[in-house]
Order: sequence, then structure tokens, then C-alpha cells
Amino acid sequence: MTRGFFLLLSLLISHATAAVTVYTSSTATGSAALAEYTAASTDQTILTAPDPPSDFSATTYIQLYDGGMSGMGNPVDGTLLGFSIELSVSAMLMGERPEVLRPEFLNYCALLEARGGGVTIRVGGNTQDKATLNVDGNPNNHTIEKYAGTDLSTTGTPVVHFTLDLLKTMAQISTLVNAKWFFGIPFINVNADGNAALVLQYARSILGDNLLGLQMANEPDLYGPHLKKWSNYSITDFMNETNYMIQNLPIQEPILAGPSVCCDWTTQEVFDAGYLTQFKDYLDYVDAMHYPDNNCASPKVDPHDRFANYLSHTQVQSLVSPYFTVAKTSIEAGKKFMMMETNTASCGGFAGISDAFASALWATDYAMQMAFGNFTYGLLHFGDQNVYYNPFTPPPTNMTSVRKWNTGAIFYGQLVAAEALGKSGNARVIDLYIDSNAYHRAGYAIYENGVASRLILINYVQPTTPGANDFVATFAVGGGQPGLTPVTPASVKVKYLLADSVNSKDNITWAGQTFGQQFMSDGRLQGDVNVTTIQCNTSDGTCNIPVPGPSIALVFLTDSSLVESGEDTQTQTFATSTTTARVAVTIDQAVLATSNGRSGSNPLGTTSKSSSVSAGFLMRASSLGVVLSISASFVVVKLII
Repeated sequence: MTRGFFLLLSLLISHATAAVTVYTSSTATGSAALAEYTAASTDQTILTAPDPPSDFSATTYIQLYDGGMSGMGNPVDGTLLGFSIELSVSAMLMGERPEVLRPEFLNYCALLEARGGGVTIRVGGNTQDKATLNVDGNPNNHTIEKYAGTDLSTTGTPVVHFTLDLLKTMAQISTLVNAKWFFGIPFINVNADGNAALVLQYARSILGDNLLGLQMANEPDLYGPHLKKWSNYSITDFMNETNYMIQNLPIQEPILAGPSVCCDWTTQEVFDAGYLTQFKDYLDYVDAMHYPDNNCASPKVDPHDRFANYLSHTQVQSLVSPYFTVAKTSIEAGKKFMMMETNTASCGGFAGISDAFASALWATDYAMQMAFGNFTYGLLHFGDQNVYYNPFTPPPTNMTSVRKWNTGAIFYGQLVAAEALGKSGNARVIDLYIDSNAYHRAGYAIYENGVASRLILINYVQPTTPGANDFVATFAVGGGQPGLTPVTPASVKVKYLLADSVNSKDNITWAGQTFGQQFMSDGRLQGDVNVTTIQCNTSDGTCNIPVPGPSIALVFLTDSSLVESGEDTQTQTFATSTTTARVAVTIDQAVLATSNGRSGSNPLGTTSKSSSVSAGFLMRASSLGVVLSISASFVVVKLII
């Protein structure tokens, strides 16, 4: 069968207008209305926003210079702020098999590709370290199966068995969107069973040029505390095991990313032990893993106590500045530096912060600060459906006829970052430290080939009175000093990221477009694009940019920079509906008794009750396989809109 048919088949299964009869321990059948579904992704927690600063200024002045500015970061491209997907939930997000992809996932990726030229995705995380690749398939024919873990990790990390279908799914995605991949190598058994060598071999052969690197170890500084290794596991132990792994794996070229430390060790300490010099022939990326706050401890942190930290430019600076030195050292050694895994807070993030508009402001600031600090990538982590920080989350499988995907507020920040950096690969970012580095606003200039191309302005302040904390940024390009010719454009174009408040979870807009309300998205932006044209002051060579509170203004200083960032570019999208097709699903009761509505032996997500519906498209699932009888009319799957 053709690839298009299989993708179309996935659309029918995922988005038909039928439901599933669900059996639970308390009821044998369900024909009532959909039961209420609650999880982090539907949490409506609203926090009290911090008060506006007492010294708020309604104006600020920015002087840019033609030809570039001292202190700019190294060139980066628009794929900097990508995805880090936990291995155990990767099939849930991407699709179970290469012929059954999740079109919504493709749509989200396509939006980033249209703006930044592609999307960077890492598959790995805590579940990579003990993962097993079953080349001949899993017993239940699922791409991913999960079993109870035995270590002391705070996330209750399961043991994952995966099949080649996962890697083939990743490769198939790269034929449809420009996705490049990092993949995690199991480290705990140091290839004693030959499994790590299998993972490396097949990842390299299946992903080919779309493989950016293989992550060697995941948070090794926690191997001891979480009893994944012995309790006093040290940097010396890690160095010895890394050396053993490399010597026993088929590696001849620089393809690895490491050391991936997060918490109890620093990257500099690992460097001091000789990591960079000893393994430089095999490393392509030096990476770190860091969250600004820890939500793993018990009792849980009160998000109210942390809210102000995510509405502060100086807090974002403090996240990145500790890595300036190791990034410089890595680059001087011919390696690229990256943040392999990050997000708002560990263990799923904070209610009312990670899922609110504040996270979009924060993520954009964070991405620009990483670009300024010479990071090549920074990857936002995904967990299961019961976390707050996911850029987007699918509904439980048996609710797809009632609910669509939920777009997290933080994904809007990824769109802004991708457009700000563009597709040239030559974006150089500088933090402007506006208003003497005021904490409540941020400004960055983006240069390409010595030309000031874009300006980002962030207003973190939630006003108590509408409009009371808007500010106007006045900027000039060139001029400002004797002998400098002003080259400020006659007009500029501006896109705004807007929401009612820093607490907003719904109806956030980027240049007038939105993903709508929670669980109402198919991964495509809705509405008309709204780009504001601002006429500059030719008499004094300045431009005045209004920046409402709270919001982000992305200012395009040249027409070419607007085009480069995806304006007027048709976004390839993937249809998530059919014209005349209905689906009736009957599932073996024994299967349902041990299922939570997800693929895998210990899947993530929940189930709820609904009724089955008869139709012309019948899928019968059992532990022995799936039989399909098809009678439906189809629409074109791949669209250009």
C-alpha cells in the first residue's frame, strides 16, 4: 500500500465520529455520556499575578548599530527551541507505526518548519537508560511496552521495551517535515547485553542524515541517589563506564552527545575530570540538562511562591549564564553546546505557570538568551498527559471523537522563537539589557550578516488597570553618535503575541492566529494573520513600538526578514478529518481490563465511558491483532493552506 493510504488510515482511526465501549473494574459496559476527564492538561488553576513594579517606565530607548554589535552570540538558526520527548510517551505523540502517524504532531512540526526551517527533536529521557530494543517486535505487537521500574527516581520511571517501528516512525516523519533527531542510548548495563550496540546500529542506519546525535547517558549524576547504579557513583565511575561503552560500541566518528548532567555535578566538574579531552573524537555535542525549579520533592512547591520567577528577565539570565564558560570551552574544542532537556520545572511543571501565558513569555526569553549564550539547541521536554508543561498534549485515545489536542501556552513561545531566528542559519542574537537590565522587560536584537533584521521586545507585567503597564520602545539603527549614518527603516512590520493576562490558558494569539481553547486543536493555527505596520520618524531616524502588558512584539526591520521568518509562506499541513467516514470500534474485554486507553502494556492516560456506534468502517482489535473492513470516502490527506 502507498504511504498516503497509511497516513489516511491513521486519520480515520484518530478522528472519526465514533466512540469506544470501555470496560472497567466497576462496570462491564458503558453507554452513558462521556465521563468527566481530569488531568494536568485540563487543570484550570489560576494564580495571582505579581504586582506591577513601582518603578515602571512607560518608555525605553534602544540604540542599534549597522554592521553588528559587540557581544553578539554565534550564528544559530530557527530550530534552536525544539522538543525533548520522553521515550515512553513517544508513540503517543508521534504515532504507533510509520504508516499510522499522528497528523496533529505533523502539523505542529510543520508550523515550526515554516518559520525556522525545521524542527529539532530528541527522543530519550529517564526511560532511555534501561530501554531494550526488541528487533523482532514486542509480545503484544505494540511499538512501546512499559513495565514497572525498580529504581528510586521521583518520576516512577518504567522500564521500556521498544521496536524498530519507533525508529521507522521517526524516519517517516522526516520525509514529511524537516525533522532532525537525537536518540538516547541505554547506559545502565554499559552494553553488557549488546543492547546499546543494537540501538546505535539501527538508529544510525534507519535515521541516516536526519540523526543529529546519540545521547550517551541521561543525568548520570543521579544514578547514585536514585540507585540506578551504586549509591556512591562518582564522576570517575562515569568516566570509566563511558570509556568502556565507547570502546565496545561501533563508533568511529563524532556522533555522541554528553555528559548530560543535571543536578549534583556540573559540566565543568566533568570537564575537569578530562571528559572533553578524552572523548573529543566521539563527541559532536556537549550537552546539559536543567530545569529552573524542582517540583519533584514532597511536599510539592506552592506555585504562588514561584510565579514571579517566570515573569523576570533577570531570572532567565541566571538560568543561562552558568553555562557561558563551558559553552565557550566546548566551541573552542570544535563541539556544539546544547541544552538537551529543559522546561519550566522538573516533574511536570507547575499548575498555573507551566500551562499559562507566562510560560510563553518565559520560553521566548529563554530561547533568545540561549542563542545569545552560544547554545545550538534547547529542547523543551514532554511527559505524559498528567503534566503541566507539555507544548501540546493529545486526549486519551478513546476520547478522540469528543476532544482534540490541547496546545500548551509554551508552544506559542516556540513559534515566536522560530520566527525571530528565521531560516538563514546566520541569526546572531544580543541581549540589549534594556532599562539598565530591568527584570520586568526584555529586549533582543537579531542580526544576519551584519544587518539588524529583527527586534524582540517582551513585557512581563500584568497590569491592575488595563493599559497601565504598556510601554513604548523607541529604537534607532545607526546614528546616535557623531559620524554614524542613521539607517533606520522608513517603516517596520510587527507581530504581537497577546493574551488577556499572564494567567491565560486559552485564546492566546500570535499575529492574530490562535489554537483556540483547551482540547480544541488539530495542530493548525486558526484565523487570519495580523501584521501591524508602523511608520518610523524620518526626521530623527527613530521608530516607536508599543508593547502592551503582557505581550511580546517581534519587529521585522527589513522586508526580507519577514519573508525569511515564514510570512507569505504556505505551511504544509496534514488533514485531521474525513468527508464521509464513521468508525465503530469493538475491543476485546480482556484487553480493556488491562488498558488505560494507550498503546503499551502499562500505558499512560485514562479511559472513560461512552457508547459504540455502528458504521461502514469497522475495526476489531484483540490481543491477536487487528482486522479492518473499510467502506468510506476519503479526502486528500496532505494539504497546502
